[in-house]
Amino acid sequence: MDKVLINDLYVETVIGFYHWEHEEPQPLIIDLELGTDFTDAFTSDDLGDALNYAEIRKQIKMLCQESRYHLLERLAGAVVTHVFQSFPVTDVRLKIRKPHALRDAVAGIDTYRTREQMGIALPQ
Repeated sequence: MDKVLINDLYVETVIGFYHWEHEEPQPLIIDLELGTDFTDAFTSDDLGDALNYAEIRKQIKMLCQESRYHLLERLAGAVVTHVFQSFPVTDVRLKIRKPHALRDAVAGIDTYRTREQMGIALPQ
């Protein structure tokens, strides 16, 4: 299986469990690993046969900036669902880091889901 990688995507969003976390946007760092098949793109050299990572980046940033969740886990669920609904990927590994959540460490989450686990059909 082939993978498209988007690493260190910086986005600012309002997220957090505590009231003070909703006073202003906080930075998040996102890594995406998207399972796909490069076979057609190997020979065609056509963007239509590949995942458009610029478009994926744009949509993920917009989704995050517009969200107002309490938990990184909930945001992760929204991102994974959006990717499966919008792009022909087979699986998603998503890491979200919240660098200002702790004073002496970087907190974050890591999740992996397949299209089958999420019960989402390929987009038309």
